[in-house]
Amino acid sequence: MNYSHFVGIDVSKLTFDASILDCEENELGHRKFKNSSSGIQEMLYWAMSFQADISSTLFCAENMGCYVHQLSMASIEKKFELALACPLSIKKSLGLQRGKNDRIDARRIAEYAYVHQRQLTTFRLPDDDLVKVRDMLNLRGVFVKYKVSITKLIETAEYHYTKAGESPCLSNLKAELEEVGAKIKNIEKEISDIMSANVSVSANYSLIQSIVGIGQINAATIIVMTENFTKFENPRKFACYCGVAPFEHTSGTSIRGKTRTSKLAAKDLKVLLTRAAITAMVHDPQIKTYYARKVAEGEPLFKH
Repeated sequence: MNYSHFVGIDVSKLTFDASILDCEENELGHRKFKNSSSGIQEMLYWAMSFQADISSTLFCAENMGCYVHQLSMASIEKKFELALACPLSIKKSLGLQRGKNDRIDARRIAEYAYVHQRQLTTFRLPDDDLVKVRDMLNLRGVFVKYKVSITKLIETAEYHYTKAGESPCLSNLKAELEEVGAKIKNIEKEISDIMSANVSVSANYSLIQSIVGIGQINAATIIVMTENFTKFENPRKFACYCGVAPFEHTSGTSIRGKTRTSKLAAKDLKVLLTRAAITAMVHDPQIKTYYARKVAEGEPLFKH
């Protein structure tokens, strides 16, 4: 699509700054708005005051999680093109910069949208079930961390029990541990029920779990992160996103670095896939043989 105008939006909790550029990258104006439904509507009227046709204007903001929720929902309701870009991608693309304020940031985001308009994808509403599963996976992660904390407290209490008599809180901690474990199991069952009942994702959900090492949580996380394998154009991009794709580090004759993965990755997903690979290495004879051969060749692979 050929855009006539570009609006960069620097979002904060209560307000956002907007900067509008024309198709020749000239800044036409800047203004601050409330980060609310009325503020977004006011921004659209403001953009139209520069003879900008909303249907041919690209709005771009950094993906700031909950801070861009109102903006994302408004783009669907009011039918304007909104791209949510990775903040680090914008920062890396700007080169050497001096100075920073909300107005400057809004303009830089607009310039980023102008330069990368062909590569940016506009926001679309994800599947309701995938949103529910994402929230439940986040909640499960909280409970898992809590379970680990309780387990460590129990170990400490049992140690002191052997030294100085029975700990009065030990029974309470064990009861709390059982309750948290039950909550985790209930969440996992609910995730499984939702994924299995959704016609559009159930086939992929079952297929992923047929891979040795991939369990229910890994499968659900992969489907949510890839929006059921529609978010990435090819496996290579998904591997880069997860941080498991190797990259060469050489230059001329002086730099001969080892091929390694990048630290710029979705680290939580990388951890899940690494654990899945370790499990597969233990239970799959072919992968186990491959791992042993690579170790013999001197590859610096993970330990198990």
